[in-house]
Amino acid sequence: MTDVNQKQTVVAYSAMEEYELAEYVQGIEAANPDLRIRMERMSTAALLDRLLAEGPDGSWDIILGWALTTMLAPELRGWFAPLESERVRRLPASARDPESRWFCPSAFVPAFCVNEARLARRGLPMPTRWEDLADVRYRGELVVPDPNYSGAGFLHLTALLQMTGEARTWELLRGVSANRPLIERSAFAPCLAVAGDEASIGVTVSIAAERMARMGLPVKMVIPADAAGSEPEGFALRAGSARREPASRALEWMMSPEACAIYRKYKKVVLVDGADTPPKEQGLEVHPINAAHAAASRASACERWRRVFTPAAV
Repeated sequence: MTDVNQKQTVVAYSAMEEYELAEYVQGIEAANPDLRIRMERMSTAALLDRLLAEGPDGSWDIILGWALTTMLAPELRGWFAPLESERVRRLPASARDPESRWFCPSAFVPAFCVNEARLARRGLPMPTRWEDLADVRYRGELVVPDPNYSGAGFLHLTALLQMTGEARTWELLRGVSANRPLIERSAFAPCLAVAGDEASIGVTVSIAAERMARMGLPVKMVIPADAAGSEPEGFALRAGSARREPASRALEWMMSPEACAIYRKYKKVVLVDGADTPPKEQGLEVHPINAAHAAASRASACERWRRVFTPAAV
């Protein structure tokens, strides 16, 4: 049995939700008794700010799940080290760096978190598309994450832009904005509002909606048909990490069958070994977004979103 004082500590930064991360940490440590994972979880935007503040010689060893559209920020180029792994090399080309400096074993899916009982009391139909959220009948019933801070918010915005087109997307979002949604900074906050009967519909991702349902809360997950695009979750090893060997083992576990079972549990798309298992609740085919294009246009898209959703000064 490994003495706790002899364990090697690997510092991991992540934008995944804490409840999900706890399962991965437990799995990594069970498979590697000599490792201890010190996890620091923060929002998508906060993680980028933290890395930039620390610089390339920061205190972290691995990125354990982060929206790829943010991970591809040009400021981070050269910060990640290649991971020598046959599993990484078998990932789809869109889910790995050509030199294995980052990889994506899973992808998350945009979703609505819906309070069916509240909809029924108000005589409102079940929404199935963003187009529905622009309907005036949903005024005061929406909670939306800000893509300037939330990976979930940016995924919804990106999927709409890439699947529906620029003109139609901004037309729809002006309609949603007119319905006076509550704006939050995370994927989980909209679900909490919906479960607490403060709103009928929260814009989120499948992970958070599934979590609420597993907690026995009165919510239903709906994948919007006009934004059914998945975004890979990025993982990476810091170039210059002094704990490269144990950190690599932790990352390798994230492509194991045990890790893939957890991805599926949270209704994620599994990319390991060529697998592709999007949620089938609505019979929708989930298409991967173009992460590189989204990353390149992120600043302008988020600024335009801000202008659409910020009330004009009176």
